[in-house]
Amino acid sequence: MNIDRVGRIGGSGYEPKKTQSVQKQDTGLQQDSITISDTAKQLSLEAKVRQEVTTIAKQIVNQPETQERTDKLKEVKERLKNGEYEELSPEVLNKISERISEVFLG
Repeated sequence: MNIDRVGRIGGSGYEPKKTQSVQKQDTGLQQDSITISDTAKQLSLEAKVRQEVTTIAKQIVNQPETQERTDKLKEVKERLKNGEYEELSPEVLNKISERISEVFLG
């Protein structure tokens, strides 16, 4: 068997495909942009707060028990039962939150 030439059947040999060049159109500088809804921003903020609360809760749980801490917890539980914490003023609540932040967040 003899092969005389390489190419397509019935063709005259190798013919490279002709390609057309793609021309870029200059439409000016366009930048992508996104808009985040207020709902999405609120959900993101809530997720961050939940994460912080989870982190603080883990820190609380992992703290070693001390006699002083146990005594304070018992005292607070007793005061809660007696109704001493039912109506706290905003000043007291702010002071409590500041103290909690200092203890757990440094």
